[in-house]
Amino acid sequence: MWVYLNNRIVQAERARISVFDRGFLYGDGVFETVRIHEGRPVWLDRHLTRLAGSCRQIRMPLPEKPWPAIFQKVIDKNRVDDALIRLTLSRGTRNPGGDGRATPDAGANPTIVLFPRPLPALTPSQRRKGVKLTLATVRRPLPRSCFSQAKTLNYLNNLLAKQEAEERGAFEALMLTTGGHLAECSMSNLFFIRDKTLYTPSLACGVLPGITRGVVLDVAPTLGLQTREGRYRPEVLHDADECFLTSSGVGILPVREIEGHSLPKQTARSWTAVLQTRYEQLLSAHGR
Repeated sequence: MWVYLNNRIVQAERARISVFDRGFLYGDGVFETVRIHEGRPVWLDRHLTRLAGSCRQIRMPLPEKPWPAIFQKVIDKNRVDDALIRLTLSRGTRNPGGDGRATPDAGANPTIVLFPRPLPALTPSQRRKGVKLTLATVRRPLPRSCFSQAKTLNYLNNLLAKQEAEERGAFEALMLTTGGHLAECSMSNLFFIRDKTLYTPSLACGVLPGITRGVVLDVAPTLGLQTREGRYRPEVLHDADECFLTSSGVGILPVREIEGHSLPKQTARSWTAVLQTRYEQLLSAHGR
């Protein structure tokens, strides 16, 4: 694998950062994970807009770079077709020897890393019939208590929730807010459908503004679905006609079971299937 590291492309085993890098020491940085389709980054403009917003929230300057060209260079060098590419941006360090200061250093040199990785492994059955969710014991903080809408390197809550899901034999962990409302899953956003209306937790619930989430909200009305963003208790999922997850990695993925409660079986005429088809069409159009 070839890795972009601070203006150079090097083999993965040669990619090194300082032990005093603030991303390593304090999680002081942000990241984006972008879908590659047919050898091109998809919805990169939306990702870069979110990246800029994340940088503003943690008061870290976004380096001026020819980002689309850098992404394409990494993709071409690694000869990847359908995959993901992760951009990590750390505040870095000014003094290679370290100075032990916890406060941000205005003179620090940012660390920029890009590398590709495979798409999540999903079976045809999971794509068609759906996956299992479990309720996480880890809660999703509200926006006022942390930078929940910035994609920062402080990702421990999500990682612990994902680990909990895997230990319980589920694909994903459904995270609630501290007030007990639906938020999102550890690595994806949540949607449910009832009576031709598409519901999803609002950003006020500490939800990350997912790129695929935004695409779905844009597309749904053109297909005949009303959309609603709000605060919902987990019990509403028991009466849902359909439920699905979204992320750059999984696209649109149906849910078949939540905490042992089975949802109606998906069919080729389900709204989720219709949205999946439209999403794949948009993906291909952006990949050209």
